[in-house]
Amino acid sequence: MTVLRAVFFFAVGAAVHLLGARWLLSTLSRVGRKTWRRRMYGAAVLFSLLLGFARLVARRYPTQFIRGFGAVTMLEFGAVVIALFAIGIMTLARLLVSRIRRVAAAASTQHADSIAEGNGVTRRQVIERAIGVSLFGATTSTLGWGMVRGRHAFTIDEVVVRLKDWPSALEGYTIAQVSDLHVGAFVGERELEEGFELVAKIRPDLLVATGDLVDFEADAANLLARYLLRYRTRDGAFAILGNHDHYAGAAEVAGRLQASGVQLLSNRSVRLREGDGGGFALIGVDDLHGRRGGSPGFRGPDLRAATRTLPPQLPRILLAHQPSYFDESAGRIALQLSGHTHGGQINPGFRPVSALMKYVAGRYDLGSSTLYVNRGFGVTGPPARIGAPPEVTKIVLVRS
Repeated sequence: MTVLRAVFFFAVGAAVHLLGARWLLSTLSRVGRKTWRRRMYGAAVLFSLLLGFARLVARRYPTQFIRGFGAVTMLEFGAVVIALFAIGIMTLARLLVSRIRRVAAAASTQHADSIAEGNGVTRRQVIERAIGVSLFGATTSTLGWGMVRGRHAFTIDEVVVRLKDWPSALEGYTIAQVSDLHVGAFVGERELEEGFELVAKIRPDLLVATGDLVDFEADAANLLARYLLRYRTRDGAFAILGNHDHYAGAAEVAGRLQASGVQLLSNRSVRLREGDGGGFALIGVDDLHGRRGGSPGFRGPDLRAATRTLPPQLPRILLAHQPSYFDESAGRIALQLSGHTHGGQINPGFRPVSALMKYVAGRYDLGSSTLYVNRGFGVTGPPARIGAPPEVTKIVLVRS
């Protein structure tokens, strides 16, 4: 699987870098194009090889240097992708404007672009080259900040949730939620120390981890388990699986967590604090990815099976990795805790992922049910966070 992922990253990287090289060549004069063609395409292949190589060695040699090398290759790749996306929009806009002008002035003679510096480069090419270089520079600088500082700027976000029939004996009950830790290539002991230091400050009654516990390698669950169990809470630590845990092998991740003492909830529930006014039910479901053909025993969420033996009046708190499951669970639970979205992770002044996802970050209420989406610990893709700092959520439960 590690080799296949390296090949995948090389293939995707090659497509992106070759597209970037082609764009750069389009901004050169004909003479310059011939001179630089081989060099640019060679550099595109080299950067693609480095991207695949970084993913291959990160698993076998997880040293600080290798992790840093992998971070730099992903940073460069992310900068190229974002810059090309912006250039693509700019190019489409230019073509649209040109088309409108041609239609409006069909009877007039179209003037050729003036020549810059007498070197055969048109004014349009000079402008596009300047904009492209500026975009790449700005994107690289922003992602660099997001890698060096943004992904380490952990915050505690507190939310008070009022629940119907919540036991008065449990007024102020506190849950610490962590999510999307992605322990592996870009999240190691440093990041776990930073995040779980905030868990210790919260001093919760219960600790929950809502999926994507590891990045791609199941054995990273052993390191995570040590941190989940380090801070003793009154009611323990519980976890559920996310889509990345399925990629790593749901059965193996689950086995490693349970062997370490972490309680995994996969389509099952536990009743906590029964002696305090009846307590409440903590429910965990498998990830939606399981519906696409997961490991044996991990075939996606089944809330009905998880709640079959619960008294109907018991307050229900659900752990479900993907917030979109709220469309199925609303009305059947009091509170759903999710992650998955990383709060968008890269938000350059706005949240692009909001165009694709209904629930991205924070609190959502639907009837008598509440959803909270945690921005997560870790990263996917470029190892950077911009406008979406990593989060530990302090959830305080009170009676409505």
